[in-house]
Amino acid sequence: MRIFVALLFLGVANAAPQGFPPCRMLFQMYDMSPNLNETIAHAIHSMTVQGLRLFNPKATVDNGIPTVNHNIQSVEKVLPYAPDDPISHDFASSAMNILDKILSNIGQPNDGLGPNWSSVERIAHNFHMWDLWLRTRVVYNEITLAPPRDELCSCLLDTAGNGILMAVQWVADHYKSGTPITLLNRPIPKLTDAATWAVWKDRLLHYYTERALKDAATYLYCATKDF
Repeated sequence: MRIFVALLFLGVANAAPQGFPPCRMLFQMYDMSPNLNETIAHAIHSMTVQGLRLFNPKATVDNGIPTVNHNIQSVEKVLPYAPDDPISHDFASSAMNILDKILSNIGQPNDGLGPNWSSVERIAHNFHMWDLWLRTRVVYNEITLAPPRDELCSCLLDTAGNGILMAVQWVADHYKSGTPITLLNRPIPKLTDAATWAVWKDRLLHYYTERALKDAATYLYCATKDF
């Protein structure tokens, strides 16, 4: 994961448009994480149009947010957009409809996770992402009261130059061999009992820190504000 940080600062120093402060300086000015490519990539790697509508109801597939391709058999492992992934309304609660979505796609090549995830791991991952997006929206709402400068948005949306795209690609690559619930590149046990859930929970909460949430919320503000 440290290679992402190194490449981030090598790549973004001159990424801002001419006349703007360098991106590195802008990230520091806004107190963003030194590993913001990791925190943002984790927040968006499985983003969908439905998730984006938590931040802007006008979201469509024309959104420019890089995500892991749900069709893991495709040669194109990372999509240049968050896909439309409708959730049914057969049940009364959103939680039950999300569960229905997960279980209805087990064994299909387009469930976005691959063959290494058990049913309970799929459920944990999906609900974690929705929970993280909902928590991020709280910070996003605060950011809308004092929006960042356009030049910061330009730096954040340059995902090829700032390391975010590379971090999303890392997730896609690692779906081939395991269950990368974080980008920390640490071994993760199979989720089978309370003890292994404690490990999963600790790893997932890595992305609920104040700075990690601010990273994700700021990026999502910039990415969705002009829909």
